[in-house]
Amino acid sequence: MQTFRDFMEQSLYDPAAGFYPRRESKGDFYTAPELHPAFGAVLAAELAARLAAVRRARPETPLCVVEMGSGDGTLSGQLRASLRAEHPRWAGEARWILVERVENLLLKSVQALRASGGEILGHASLENIPGPVCGVFLSNELVDALPVHLLEKSGGEMREVFVRDPDGTPGPQLGPLSDPELRPDAEAVAAELPEGGRHAVSLEARRWLRRVAGLLDAGSILTVDYGDRFLPGRPNPPRSFRGHRVSGDLFQAPGRTDLTASVDFSALIREGERCGLRTAAFLTLGRFLMDRGILERMPQDGSRASFKERAQLKTLFHPDGMGDRFKVLIQEKGLP
Repeated sequence: MQTFRDFMEQSLYDPAAGFYPRRESKGDFYTAPELHPAFGAVLAAELAARLAAVRRARPETPLCVVEMGSGDGTLSGQLRASLRAEHPRWAGEARWILVERVENLLLKSVQALRASGGEILGHASLENIPGPVCGVFLSNELVDALPVHLLEKSGGEMREVFVRDPDGTPGPQLGPLSDPELRPDAEAVAAELPEGGRHAVSLEARRWLRRVAGLLDAGSILTVDYGDRFLPGRPNPPRSFRGHRVSGDLFQAPGRTDLTASVDFSALIREGERCGLRTAAFLTLGRFLMDRGILERMPQDGSRASFKERAQLKTLFHPDGMGDRFKVLIQEKGLP
């Protein structure tokens, strides 16, 4: 029997049978950079401004850009192309580091980016990066894919969901909390959670942020993901997806189903403050993109191709698309 956290990690990341190592198409979900390269172009402008801020604070220090959860390198490719075209100073001044735990994706992304020129380093985990780092750590849809512990209210008490697999068919089984760090979250959500209700707790997200904050000497952490600033005790059940559809069973078809939980940005902000990070910005993805000029990148002609492109761009910033569901959190350290 294993915790749901370990089950989720194995389902998503097992080298032979995990969801991400086996993912070959966009059939289960698409990310913002896969939707339209304008996302990368707007993000590159923000990246250039943040690198400039670090350079002002640390005139002689080498700069780094670290993309965590870099996948196949699509976003980093867009960022680097946009920096070369629109912000050439920063295209050559910052060393680029990719962090991706899925080996085949890491190899693919490093090879692709090296072909475009410049120094590219690839690591399987943050632990392999020597600190301190001055620059920008960024991630897009990483935190929602970190494995979570799953709590359930049963008989008026908060229990943890474990996964048993007696006959090759995974199923839930309740037990005591496996980690004392879960206790405050269990107590906070107990009153609001109905009987049988479930709540995801991402201890991994907090530990991830602590590691990043420990590596960062001066610069920013830029996190793009779906979620919100949850009030203490607000239930946050995990979800599973297949083919852009919500699946009702978290335990069905492990390795072929995307398991995820909305990001609790309040928890990340609190953890960041404990680690010496300052919250520079928290806003919807739509507002972030609109404020930074994405409308100026909309094609204006009336062709069918332009119509399709405008629709893709609108999905990025429109409230009914990704605009309100996704948030952008920017945290700083060592900057005036």
